[in-house]
Amino acid sequence: MHNKSGKHPTRKNATRRTRSSPRRQLRSLVFGLVGLVLFFAVMGPIIYSFLESRITANPPVFETHSSGKTETAIKELDRYIYDTLLTLKIPAQNITFDSVRKKGGVVDQWTYSELKIHTPKPIPQKKIKRVFAEHLKKFKPKPLFRFRWESNKRNTVDISINGNLTHRLIFAPPQKKKDFTPKTADFPLVAIIIDDVGYDEEMALRFLQLDASLSFSILPHSPFQKSIGNRIHQKNRDVILHLPMEPVGYPEVNPGKGALLSSMSANELLQKLKDDLDAVPFISGVNNHMGSKLTQDSVRMRQIFSILKKRGLFFVDSLTTPKSSCSRVAELFKLRFAERQVFLDNVQEANAIHFQIMRLISIAKERGKAIGIGHPYTITLETLKRELPNIKSQVKIVPVSRLVG
Repeated sequence: MHNKSGKHPTRKNATRRTRSSPRRQLRSLVFGLVGLVLFFAVMGPIIYSFLESRITANPPVFETHSSGKTETAIKELDRYIYDTLLTLKIPAQNITFDSVRKKGGVVDQWTYSELKIHTPKPIPQKKIKRVFAEHLKKFKPKPLFRFRWESNKRNTVDISINGNLTHRLIFAPPQKKKDFTPKTADFPLVAIIIDDVGYDEEMALRFLQLDASLSFSILPHSPFQKSIGNRIHQKNRDVILHLPMEPVGYPEVNPGKGALLSSMSANELLQKLKDDLDAVPFISGVNNHMGSKLTQDSVRMRQIFSILKKRGLFFVDSLTTPKSSCSRVAELFKLRFAERQVFLDNVQEANAIHFQIMRLISIAKERGKAIGIGHPYTITLETLKRELPNIKSQVKIVPVSRLVG
């Protein structure tokens, strides 16, 4: 073999070339390893954060109502009452809410419900007393019962907690069936919001497959906020922002990423709000996640509503406190606004959810419209799927944007 000069390569040059090849390989290996280390040093935390949020992240807990001891007890008492009526072998379709309204004051506000129970056959008075006593003997605080037996085959049971009348049950003969069914156009309107969306993509899509115009409230900075928001928008359902706000009990009760806090300066709060609003695509409105403390602060709510007004967004008050200032402030800004009437799944049992669905329908019939809030639980999904034919036979399910005024 000759080099360019035509001479044979010397042994020294050949040896140098032989030795230089491993050196180049070693140098390339070192540079590669350094590059790899630098890549993971920069991108590792980002990749880890992305994967961790999608695999291990849990949604923040939800806050229902910090109203007072009576309303808190009613949430459980509803389930006990419904179970008692089923034990009396009263068909679910024979139980209707005649009236639902708020009672009490700011300190202790509760929901009073009047139920009509149509009994196929008269139930002995002693049996009603006995079954109620058996089912509610372990309930705390102990309810007070008042039974009234009337001559027109109507039996009335008044139930009180802490001295406050919470339920009136009227047992009466079956009603005669109506000769006509109202047209769908004449039905009361109901909106059902599924809160806390963004942490379980599969569950959100299962709710989205239900044959109903549900609305979906997505938590900002949740792992699937954009992909779920896009899918919901494609199905022409309402996307709203589930805005984290400071609750009573913070920081022990944590509303999660993007929370608006009363300790923030005006600039900090508005910047955080804008970041939250920009995080979720296709939003048409906002409702509060927690917020039992912040929604009482009219100064903060004015700051928040000024931005929502500029962006053309509505606000639905989840009513986590009876002291909320949202209604007054929304009226001041002429902001499109509505309030939640019923939490569907405070108690995560099928019978309890069914009972709250009945309450929601009753309120809609009484007022012409009503808003219920549920959460992405399997039991809520299954109960809604089963109850949809019954719901649709009495009310029209619409996007929540239809019910804000």
